Amino acid sequence: MTMFDSWCSSSALSSIAGHAVAKVVGNIDSLDDAAGVDLLAAKLRVAYADTTALSLIADRYGKPGVAAFLRDRLPTKRSARSGDMGEILATAYLADELGYVVGPSRLIDRDHQEWAMRGDDVLGARISGGSELHLVKGEAKSRVTVDGATVREAREGLSRNDEMPSPHSLSQFAYRLLKTSDSGVGEAVLHMQLATGVRSDHISHLMFLLTGSDPSTHVSADLQAYAGTIPQLTITFRVQHHQKFINDSYDEAVANVP
Repeated sequence: MTMFDSWCSSSALSSIAGHAVAKVVGNIDSLDDAAGVDLLAAKLRVAYADTTALSLIADRYGKPGVAAFLRDRLPTKRSARSGDMGEILATAYLADELGYVVGPSRLIDRDHQEWAMRGDDVLGARISGGSELHLVKGEAKSRVTVDGATVREAREGLSRNDEMPSPHSLSQFAYRLLKTSDSGVGEAVLHMQLATGVRSDHISHLMFLLTGSDPSTHVSADLQAYAGTIPQLTITFRVQHHQKFINDSYDEAVANVP
């Protein structure tokens, strides 16, 4: 059971026929925003703070201390919250639905709670066949209404660095993994980056759209126009009340510390 199952419905992934490279679309729809808020509040806490640090603070300062600590780490501006939420949900989708290793959240190391992060929004890695490493480069967008310009912006993000993960993002991703139980995957990422080279046949793209609208026309146009060689997956995650869903999740993360 994934974090989405109890409050969302998901359509089967469908392929756009007639293309040499895989182009796949899928939709996830919230059936109960309030239930999603409860689940995401817990996920937000560990997206911005190391679990060891949270446990230490809880032991020494109790719930008020944890809440104060989180208030200094979670963004308060609407735009920052929206962008981060798209990235957090995209990362959860890669891990929970597709089985990729995503490692600790990169948001833990952000210099300031309101500053935008540079580099790739989302990275995931998976070793198949015992030794073959596959990477996913993801671009997340969060808008009340996703229009053609938003989808084009996401495509531009995926196209940067010749459609490959940025070297800096990839090395940071590997470094985060080395400090976890998935250190072997981190070592494989480093080996690919430093020894064998990162090749396009080991890369897939994820475009993840968090919205309250239906951007299917724009998604279809984008995938039809894509002329590259990297497999594409676009997921639209629709919630009932976009801004309320995001703000309630952040407020809950601080107000109801367990």
